[in-house]
Amino acid sequence: MKRDNLNRSLLFLLLAVWMGLALAGCASEKSCSKKPTFFPPPPDKPHMQWLTGISTSDDIGAKGSQGKFSLVLTGKEAPDVIKKIQKSYGIVPHKGKLYVAEFHSQRVTIVDPTNGTIEYLKGMSHPKGALVDPVNLAFDKDDNLYVADPGRKEIVVFDKNENYVTSFGKDVAKGSKIVSVAVYGNDLFALDFGTSRIRVFDPKTGEQIKEFGYIDQPNQSLRAPTNFTIDEKGAIYTSNLGSNKVVKSDIDGNFLGSFGGTGDQYSTFSKPKGIAVDHIGRIYVVDSATNVVQLFDDKFRMLTLFGWPGLETGSLDMPAGIAVTQDEVLMRYFQKFAVPGFKLENLIFVVNQFGSEFCIPRISVYGMGLMEGVKYDEPPPIPAKKEKAE
Repeated sequence: MKRDNLNRSLLFLLLAVWMGLALAGCASEKSCSKKPTFFPPPPDKPHMQWLTGISTSDDIGAKGSQGKFSLVLTGKEAPDVIKKIQKSYGIVPHKGKLYVAEFHSQRVTIVDPTNGTIEYLKGMSHPKGALVDPVNLAFDKDDNLYVADPGRKEIVVFDKNENYVTSFGKDVAKGSKIVSVAVYGNDLFALDFGTSRIRVFDPKTGEQIKEFGYIDQPNQSLRAPTNFTIDEKGAIYTSNLGSNKVVKSDIDGNFLGSFGGTGDQYSTFSKPKGIAVDHIGRIYVVDSATNVVQLFDDKFRMLTLFGWPGLETGSLDMPAGIAVTQDEVLMRYFQKFAVPGFKLENLIFVVNQFGSEFCIPRISVYGMGLMEGVKYDEPPPIPAKKEKAE
């Protein structure tokens, strides 16, 4: 009798704990809007739509999820338990997947929207493959992955099967702090925040080939560069915290122009970070301080901006990395989030370092496109100043 009472009491206790956690979870969860937001806003013609956001495996329709209480009920984490993306920086689309540099969790996370999975890079389990502070990533033509890890003071390399291969760049120069990587041709380019230089490596040997970027002419020099990208023609675009400018150079480091400057108005920046260039040369610049992305044409003329605070959906919160792609697999998946008649031209992924408590996802997904049956004028109009972030 006493044993039956004890078992009954234990059962009631477990049920009480479970219900308490369930109620706490329900109380803390918010019902976030899924309403599409267009940029520029009406009555202007739509050129871009906020499509959706990704913060957990649930957001990509994770298959067979057992729910967030499986850990409590079974005593161990289920293999398909909900996975969350933590504080991140860089993002790279590659062959239908998104690779995210989660510096807060010291890992590279692989998001596969089509198959509804979130996994972690396998090679990190290798004794030499552990990451400390991954911030940006890049792939080469052979699907090798290069991770800029300023915590390790190295570039860490993984092969197409996610196996650890090697690392290099450690102590390449006094004060060096490599924060981003890009591949062009057979060379690996690395952005050195600590010395305001771009370093070029032979990815096979890890040896530095050359360096450029910092010069005595302030208007043409890199100054505390945070991010860079290389377009299809080999032009390098670098965002700089030291000057709040974007500097354009050729593949050998020769100055080709710059734009921006310190400010919170159109065509100026307060804290430029992520930068991307699309297939027709449009330049996307993330401003982490004003929580917007500004869009420019190849002549550095501002076209529009998006992501400002206070929107029902589509706002950004301390954005960092950005990526633009026409990846066919990703385009097919995210087209379903576009309103009927809005045909996607490319996808834009922006990483938010904060915002989950305010219904702003870790990854905001936008689509550049055109509405069928609408006659467009180019370029898209800039929103009224009242819409600009304060």
